[in-house]
Order: sequence, then C-alpha cells, then structure tokens
Amino acid sequence: MKNLLLTLLLMQIFLLSAQNTLTFTIQGRVTDSSDEPVIYAYVVIDSLNQAVATDLDGKYTLKNIPAGTHRLSTQTIGFVTKSITVKITNHSLSEINFILQDDILSLDEIFIKVETQKEKENTAEAVSVIETKEAKLQSADLREVMAKTEGINVQRAGGLGSNTRFALNGLSGEQIRFFFDEIPLYFTPYAVGIANVPVNAVNRVEVYKGVVPIQFGADALGGAVNLVSHKVYDDWSSSVAYQFGSFHTHRLTTHLSYASDSRGWFVNTGEFYDNSDNNYKINVAIPNDSGQLQPQTVERFHDGYRAYGIHLKTGIRHKSWAKTLSMKGYAGDYRNEVQNSQAPWLIDLPQFGLNEVVAGNPFGEVLFTNQSRGINLHYQINLKGSTDSVAEQNNQKWEIDFKAGYNFTERVSIDTSRELYNWRGELIRIQNQAGEFGGADHLITTSQNYFARQQISYDFSKKNEVKLVLAPTYTYRTGDDLLRDGAFDPALDDGYLFDFVSGLEYRGNFLQDKLQTILFTKNYRQKIRIESLDPSIDEVLIDERSVSNNGAGRGLKYAWSPRFSTKLSYGFAYRLPRQDEIFGDGQLILENLELRPESSRNVNFQWNYSKKSSSKTDWQVNGNFFPRRIDNLIFLVVNQDDFGSYQNVWSANSQWVELGGKIKNFVKGLTLHANSTYQAYFNTSNEGPFESFNGDRIPNTPYFFANGGVEYELEELIKKRDRLSIFWNVRYVQDYFIGWESAGLQQFKAEVSNQTTHAAGITYRIKSTGGQHAMTLEMQNLTNTKVFDLYSVQRPGRAILCKTYNPILNQMPM
Repeated sequence: MKNLLLTLLLMQIFLLSAQNTLTFTIQGRVTDSSDEPVIYAYVVIDSLNQAVATDLDGKYTLKNIPAGTHRLSTQTIGFVTKSITVKITNHSLSEINFILQDDILSLDEIFIKVETQKEKENTAEAVSVIETKEAKLQSADLREVMAKTEGINVQRAGGLGSNTRFALNGLSGEQIRFFFDEIPLYFTPYAVGIANVPVNAVNRVEVYKGVVPIQFGADALGGAVNLVSHKVYDDWSSSVAYQFGSFHTHRLTTHLSYASDSRGWFVNTGEFYDNSDNNYKINVAIPNDSGQLQPQTVERFHDGYRAYGIHLKTGIRHKSWAKTLSMKGYAGDYRNEVQNSQAPWLIDLPQFGLNEVVAGNPFGEVLFTNQSRGINLHYQINLKGSTDSVAEQNNQKWEIDFKAGYNFTERVSIDTSRELYNWRGELIRIQNQAGEFGGADHLITTSQNYFARQQISYDFSKKNEVKLVLAPTYTYRTGDDLLRDGAFDPALDDGYLFDFVSGLEYRGNFLQDKLQTILFTKNYRQKIRIESLDPSIDEVLIDERSVSNNGAGRGLKYAWSPRFSTKLSYGFAYRLPRQDEIFGDGQLILENLELRPESSRNVNFQWNYSKKSSSKTDWQVNGNFFPRRIDNLIFLVVNQDDFGSYQNVWSANSQWVELGGKIKNFVKGLTLHANSTYQAYFNTSNEGPFESFNGDRIPNTPYFFANGGVEYELEELIKKRDRLSIFWNVRYVQDYFIGWESAGLQQFKAEVSNQTTHAAGITYRIKSTGGQHAMTLEMQNLTNTKVFDLYSVQRPGRAILCKTYNPILNQMPM
C-alpha cells in the first residue's frame, strides 16, 4: 500500500510538471464585418508580450503558448481593437477567430493609408489604377496588362522588344508622358519603352487621362502613366519571377530589399533579364523565278532581342529631418536585331492568292544597341506650420519634395553589310553598296540628360492645399558616324535642349468631402540650340529657337452617393517636342528643327457606379466621354527610303467613348470583366502638307477595340491555402487603314482586317505566412490568328509560356 501511494504521488508530480511545461498553438483568422480578411493586423498575447501579424488571408499562428488563462487582442489601423479572454487546457480548442468593426474615428487615417492604392481613383483627378497583383502571376507582359484597360491601345511592331506605340484616348507616343515613381521613365533602366518594363517590377500602374497633375512637372498633352514600384518592408523581403516559352523566350525578374524600422535605413535592388529570338512564323510574299509574288510561310530569322537592367537604391526614412532621403543608381543594356524596315508592305490581293502577306526586303545583319547609366536623388520632408492656435498648427503643414537625376545614354546603329537576304534567310547576292537600308552607317549617338523637380505644398487645413512645382530638364546630344572618315558628318552636330515646366495648383474638398476640386495653371518654356561645323567655310553655324506657352486646367468630382460618383475635367495644355523628334534618333528618325509644340483642349467626363452585396458579389460599371482638339499635331512620316521624320499635321479632332465593367464572384469564384473603346480621330488640317487629307481618319490607328475575360478560382483544391485559377481573355480590334483613307484606289489600299485574339491559362499557387509560390501555364493567341499591329508587321502566332513567381515577405511594410 505504501508503495502504491508513493507511485501515485510520483505520477501526480509528473503530470503536474508535464502540464506546466506543455505548450499549445493558437491559430485563427481576422476578418471584417463582410468576412473579408484583414491583413497585417497584430494579434497580441498581453501576458506573454508576444505578437504576430496576419497574412494575406487574414490568418495568424501563435506558438509555444502555455496552458492557462490568456488575454488576446487584435489591433490595426481603421478597426476597433478587440480583445478575447481564453482558457487553454489539455482538451480546449486552439482556434480563435476575430471579427473587427470599422473605427469611425480613424476614417481620416484610413484615407491617407489607402489613397496610394486603388482609392487614388476617388480623387478629382482623371486617373485609373491598374493593379498588377494578379498579372504578376501570369505570363502577360506590361503591354498586354495595360491594353486590357479601356481607352488604352498598345501597338507593337513585332515580338518582344520591338518598337511600340502607346495610345491613350487617341493620343500616342511622346504626347503621353511616362514615369517610374514619378521620375521620368528615361531616367530608369527601362528607358527603351514602357511596354518592355517587366510586369513583376511594378506594383501598380496609374493612368492619368487628359488632365495631368502638376506634381509630375510634365508637359504631357493627352495624359501620363506612372509606374509604382514595390513597397519597402521592414526586415527582408524578396521575389523571383522566371518565364520561358515559345520563340526561345526567357524573362527573369528579381527583387531584394532590407529595411531596419528601428534605424530608419533601407536598401533594395532589382534586376531583369529578357531574351527572345522572336523566330515566329509569318506569311510573306516571295517572287518566283518569273518574278511573280507567291505566298509562303517562313520564320523570322534576324529579330533577336536581349535586355538587361539593374538598380540599387539606398537611403533613410521616417526621420524628423527627412521623411525620405535616398539615392538610386541604375544601368540598362538593350540589343535589337532588325528584321525589316519601319514600313514593310502589306499586300492583300485575294484574287492573286495574296491574303494579307508581308512584302519588302528583309534584313540579315542590321543591329541597334542602347546603353543607359544614371543616378537619381530623392529628398522629402514635412514641416509643421507656425500659428498661435495649437489646433490650427496641427492642421498646417509644409511639404518639400525634391527629385533630381542624371542619365548618360549611348545608342549605336550598325548597318554595314553588303549582303542581300530573302525571307528564308538565304543570301541572294552581294551588293556593290554597303547598307541594307540603302546607305551604310555605323552611327554612335550619345546624350547627357539632367532633370530636377522641386515640389512645395502647403496644407491650409485637411481640406485645402496649394502646391508649386518647378521642373527643368536639360539635354546635350552629339554623335559620330564612324564610316564618314574625313567627310562632313552631320552626326557630329551638338544639340542642346532645355525645357522648363512650372505649375501652381489648388485642391479643395467641400460639402463634407462630397465635392472635390482641382485648379491649376502651367507655363511651358523650351530653348533649342544646334551647333554644326560647316567644313566649306570652317566655322560653326548656330541655329537657335525659344518658345513659351501657358496652359490651365480644372477638375471636379462629386460623390452623389457612396456607390455613384462623377468627374468632370478640362485642360488646355502644350507638349514640347522631345530630343528624338527634333534631333532624330541617330538611326531611322531624321531631324526636324522647325517642329513646333503641340497644343490640345480636352474634356473628360467620367462616371463610376459600384456595389458590394451581402452575397460577396462585387460589381462596378464605369464610363468616360472625352472630346479633344489638337493643334500642330506631331506625327511620324516615313518616306520610301524607310527613314522618317516628325512633322506637324496642323490639327486633328478626337472624340472617344469608353465603357467598362467587372463582376467579382458572379457565382462563387467566378469573375467577369469587359470594356470597349470607340474613337473618332480625324485630320482637320486646312493647310500644310496634309491639307489634302482633311476629314480622313489618322492612319494606322485602331478606332474601335474591346477586351473581355473570365477567371474561375478553386480554393483548397489539393491542400490548405492553395488556389487554382483558370482564366481566358479575348481582344477584338476593328479593321483600319494603314495609310490615309482617301489616298489611292480602294482595292489597293493597305488595310488591317478585323482581329480577334484569345489567351487562356491556368495558375496554381500556394500561400504561406511569408508569401506565396505560383506557377502559370498560358497559351497566347490561342487560335493562331494572323495579327497585324504597328507598321504592318505581322505579330507572333500561337505561343506557349510558363512562369513561376515566388514573393517572400518576412515582416510588416514600413
């Protein structure tokens, strides 16, 4: 009996000891009143001073929790803090869920937090925000992502890396300004063009239509596009995306960042590598032995593209003397093989068996390269205003935001071959004269570019702000044709271009924030100077020109209800010619020193209606109507020798109507979206070189196009926290003429027929606390449709692409 009691006593001591050392795991989910996940909310155990943040699904996990009674609380901006007392025993459940209620007193703070995201559309600015969260998982490039938005059309002259023309509400090219984090895109590793920016390097895209805020310090005529980079997170974060597929395409994008919240220091770097042979099949016209054109299908053989870019950014932030102080260095290299001229022929004569086939002479050795190096500086600080009233002082604040940068660019054009090729890539003969374009050159063009943008803003109160922006840019351009030894070389001319854009803006909120208004004025100044050496008189000839113009604009937004709002904006703006338009690009574009600034008067009327029902079905419908008149329209005119120059078309009118809508969870997991755009874009010149085409549509520009898509998601198909997405997208483009519609006989006019293209794919992803892992298999141009875009060049047919994407996030965003 004694031994039994001793044994029982020892067992009791062991059980009590085990109970005291046994630990448990608590997990659960934090949601709002609509059962939507609340991300990055802190869940805290007060007694243990332990806390974790919720993940992208609103889930959290607390480990090593001893048995006993504990108080759990969750808190985040915009929601009422909620606490729960739990008692943990050997047999208790370890799943604790929180449902948070909106904190009405924090609404102002919530607005400040999300205004940089989709809610940016809720301002009086005529802006649309394109989120890239889902696009990063898929193989579509940034061109295709933006082209799914109403009012945007991006034409590409071939495959990956080829020339593109971005059109927004009818205006295109340099009429639209492009930025990366509000810095001109030219001062980044992506200077070649916005369509070639990897989508995984972008967090979101802001598209400003018509009226452009003065904060960019830009002379945009028809709008602006601002690419926003990844956020900087406390601790380590990274992402890797790799894509491969048809036409020997490989695309790699990486991102790595580290930040110390306690020290206020951060560093991030990103790299990208693109490579494609672009050896897709096209339909061409090849003469037979008797000289008659015969249709054949061949592979493009000299159309390779390779690009590489890197940036490194470091700085400090969240200091009393500097909200942000950073420096960024970058480099970018591009290499393009040139397969054909700017304007190959497109022959459509079905009666002769020629159904939309490409003609003209292909090139076998022409090469373009581009190297870009630079550095950018950013400094931002907020300062409290001075006043006798403490309450008013808290509402008054100065903000100084200064950006500056330097860029060096070298472009090389090599066309020295005497060999003549056919579309099969076969050598036909050796020419007497070198140069596949018709004249040999080995041209090196260099430019040094400087920019600065000083923004000073003052908040009179939370509802009234005044902003002043000063933005000078300076470019020095010269070159050298290595084949002109001892002869007069116009490439050696020194070109100087100075632009100065300044603006003053007022923003105000009235009627309990239902009415928002923006009022601004701008001044545009430009000075051009060309210095050239005339060997016949052995002296320097100087050609100078200066212009100065004023513009203004107004924006209004009225929220009729939480679901319905309208925007009305008007702008009178100028667009100063860029260096390539004035000096040429040293490759295919010739100089035109007489080019005048463009001007436009444009109106935008936008409306948006959205609804979120109790069944979790979200839907929205939006539209826009925008008449415009453009004077001195700058247009690229290509001659018979395949060289072009920019010229003023004198005037043009554009009226656009666009409509879009989206339904999320139409049935559980099913999302539908569609949009369409129609434009009437006509030449109205009564004098000048294009007077005879008065009333014609602007050539080589689609006037009606539409997009649509379906996505269906299945959750937890194989394991927890996984998701399978099946998607399908379609795009339709109405037929349009490549040249002026009144020129030539109807039966011989080059025309792009109606085009309908499809893309479909499947994405599988697994979420984890630190990020997610995704893989996509996609087929583009599913039906292998013959697609033509810019300059009559046939674009790729069916292509299969595979992509992996692995973002890793360790901590909370700073």
